[in-house]
Amino acid sequence: MTLLIADPVVKADRKDTRPGRLDGLDVLRGAAVGAVLLGHSWPGVFQGAGIVGVIVFFVLSGYLITGVLANDVERHGKVRYGRFYAHRALRLLPALIAFLGVYAMVEFAADVLGDRSKGIIGYTLLAGFGYLKDLPLPFDVSMAIGPLWTLAVEEQFYLVWPALLVLALRRNRQSRLIGWSAAVVYSLMAASVLGMLILAPHLHSLVYALPTTWGLGLIIGSGLRLFRERVFSCFAGPRARSAAWFGSVLVLAALAFVPRANESPAFFFVGGPLAMAAAGVLVVLAASRTRAMPKWTRTLQLLGTVSYAAYLWNYIVILWLNGGSTADLPPGVAVSAILLTLLLAVISWHTVEKLGRRGRDRFDRYYQERIDDGDTTFRGS
Repeated sequence: MTLLIADPVVKADRKDTRPGRLDGLDVLRGAAVGAVLLGHSWPGVFQGAGIVGVIVFFVLSGYLITGVLANDVERHGKVRYGRFYAHRALRLLPALIAFLGVYAMVEFAADVLGDRSKGIIGYTLLAGFGYLKDLPLPFDVSMAIGPLWTLAVEEQFYLVWPALLVLALRRNRQSRLIGWSAAVVYSLMAASVLGMLILAPHLHSLVYALPTTWGLGLIIGSGLRLFRERVFSCFAGPRARSAAWFGSVLVLAALAFVPRANESPAFFFVGGPLAMAAAGVLVVLAASRTRAMPKWTRTLQLLGTVSYAAYLWNYIVILWLNGGSTADLPPGVAVSAILLTLLLAVISWHTVEKLGRRGRDRFDRYYQERIDDGDTTFRGS
């Protein structure tokens, strides 16, 4: 087994200047979205797979975005907020606009899910575009955007995290930032879960999607990036890497079958943090690998490349094909849903997401030209 293992640890103090994407991280993305597809298609069997995949995404996101922010502070002495949020928007919004636009057109025209009859299409678009799906809302929204709660958690985190990170880096208080952030998020999660158990056990789905419930994964990923030199050294030998890889995969695979994971207090308190730790190990192994991934991982790499759109589309495709039901799909419907999801994801990657990538390139050129011309206002962003 050479996946993420048989490779010397890359030195953590090297600059992140290598162009393109890290193959190992794309493999993780592919495995994570694959777990989500299984959880959506056969929720009765893979009851914990969806949240396991989401946790991997959270840890990976924390690692990568904190790296972007830390590099900005290292090179420029600050976070260039204008550039950071512009990149986020150009990365996320094109595919999201396409997804919500198609949803609205289908529901207005055919009312497949009954959303037009319920009068909730407008509220659904508001919650989707506003990244509000993880919050208690005073209005009903369509189940079609259920998975958007994870995107809302991430974007709310990145409204707060850059400023906290800059403050910690300037004062060399990274350990305190990670420690206090983890303690606060875990305490809020514990309070919400205990409150649910005592006051309203039926609100497990609400607690499940709160921004604090799984936010610890983002903080763990951020901590791994801030202390990567120390963390990478823990996996310097092939035996350590092999043991870490097998152990982490075994943990995540086992958690994918946990019954009623989305409403189990044991999973909130134990299973979730355990999955975050295992995901963190895999992120470290992937990020510290310098050689190309084996050819047999190519399918997962490709799936990881289109994972964002696949995540957006899979749930609503299932609902449309299964008459609005989220129950286990018949094999033929499940395979059809997965194939249609992948087709839509590939189309998204080569169309609207391609426009977003071009937009980021143009923005960067414009940004640099303004700085070169001495625009001090733009320089401060």
